Amino acid sequence: MRKTSTIVVIQTLSVLAACLLASVQLPAAPQTAKTWALVVGVSKFQRLPSDLWLQYPETDARMFARFVQSPRGGGVPAEQLLVMTNEQATSAGVREAFSNFLKKPGKDDTVFILFASHGLAGERGAYVLTYDSDTENLANTAIPMAELRAMVEDELKRAGHVVFLADVCHAAAIAGQKTDAVSGAVAGLGDAPGEMLGLMAARPKEVSFEGPEYGGGHGAFTWSVLRGLSGEADLDKDGFVSAGELIDFVTGDVAKLTKRKQNPRDFGNMENGTKLADLSKPGIALGQ
Repeated sequence: MRKTSTIVVIQTLSVLAACLLASVQLPAAPQTAKTWALVVGVSKFQRLPSDLWLQYPETDARMFARFVQSPRGGGVPAEQLLVMTNEQATSAGVREAFSNFLKKPGKDDTVFILFASHGLAGERGAYVLTYDSDTENLANTAIPMAELRAMVEDELKRAGHVVFLADVCHAAAIAGQKTDAVSGAVAGLGDAPGEMLGLMAARPKEVSFEGPEYGGGHGAFTWSVLRGLSGEADLDKDGFVSAGELIDFVTGDVAKLTKRKQNPRDFGNMENGTKLADLSKPGIALGQ
């Protein structure tokens, strides 16, 4: 009898233990960090004559989007990628993208922002031109650099890592426009909170070059960024492209491509060792 009672007691305790374990709410496993991308490229401008349009920002934007969609670039799925080119990239549309789409990333996520367009300085400061901007009325139709800075700073409060690539120094194509204020205003983002890598396509008073000699038709800056992230920037050959390696490669490569007429500058506080591309994963084929 004692042996039978002992067995019954053990079985009863086992059932109770199983019930208790089933009722315990285990903490949810942490979600995998995600990669997001907002890619803006404006080649055509509704209120500019066609001879002042740019050639390759749209092409740059679409190829950069292809790269971040590849496993090497982060494998960004369609719902975490927003590409805006030409007619889509109005001032209202860009503001909507920052205020809604870029509210989705979380504190462990990485966000890539590429902005390629004209950048101009007006009486009230520097501006980025969108598709529907009017150079005679920048204050009411373009996006002030101060506002762009505020929007990126707001994103830094939410996302863990932000990579901001700004190619907005084409203003010399428009007679009488200066680029000093444009470059300085964008670089001011380096003072924003959060971990950020910023790359500006050129220094103050310089312009950004574009042409068929850069990969068959790109801006020199974006072409260098794409090649760097695809593997050419892996200077220590460890199979990854880090933030520091990308800075070193792009600043030297663009200067070489343009015979030192264009010299990118970096800003922000991202750790040099932060990994941006895993070269063990497939990327995309780049032009020549």
